[in-house]
Amino acid sequence: MEMLKTHKKKLISLLLFGIFAIICAFNYISIDKGNNVYANEENCVCEDASLPTEFYVDIKGAVKKPGVYLVNENNIIKDIIDMAGGLKSNATTSNINLSEKVTSEMVIVVNTKSELTTKPTTTTSSTSKTDVCTTKIISNCETSNETQDKLININTASKEELMNIPNIGASKADSIIIYRNEKKFNKIEDIMNVSGIGETVFVKIKDYITV
Repeated sequence: MEMLKTHKKKLISLLLFGIFAIICAFNYISIDKGNNVYANEENCVCEDASLPTEFYVDIKGAVKKPGVYLVNENNIIKDIIDMAGGLKSNATTSNINLSEKVTSEMVIVVNTKSELTTKPTTTTSSTSKTDVCTTKIISNCETSNETQDKLININTASKEELMNIPNIGASKADSIIIYRNEKKFNKIEDIMNVSGIGETVFVKIKDYITV
C-alpha cells in the first residue's frame, strides 16, 4: 500500500501520456487518409481533363467500309480512311489533305479517279465572261452550250421534249401541239401565235427552239 501511494502520481502521469499519444496517433492517421483521398481525387480530375474530346465523323465514297466513326480531336483524315478499311483500288486522294485534323460532324468524301477527272475545276486563270465559272456556274454554262447545240424543233418535238424548253410547262406544251396540228410553224416567231406565249416568253425561249 505504501508503495502504491508512492507511485500513484507516476502511474496517473503515464496513463494520461498514453491516452494523449493514442489521440495524436489517431488524428495523424485520419489526416493522412484525408490527404490521400484528396490527392487521388485531384489526380482523377487531372487525368479526365487530359482526355481528348470525342465525336463522330462520316466518311463516304471510295473506301472499303464507309460509315460513321467515333474519333477524337487528335485524329487526322488519314486515320479515318484507315478506320474505314483503307482506299479502294480506284480511289484517289489527290484532292484531299490527309494531314488535316477532323472536326465534329465532318463529312469526308473520297472520290474515284474517274469522278475526279470528270468534275469541273473550281479555279480559273482568266477573268473573261466566257471563262469565269465557279463550280456551280460551270454546270449552268455546260447546260446552256448543250441546249444551243441541240435546239428543240417545235414542229416535231414530243410533249416531254417541249417541256424541256425554259418557261414551257405542260399546258403550254399542249397548246403548241394543238397549234402545229392545225398550222405548221414556218419560223420560230410563229410560236407567239400560241395561246399563252407572248413576246416576253418568246424572248426567253428563242435560243432553245428551231423549226
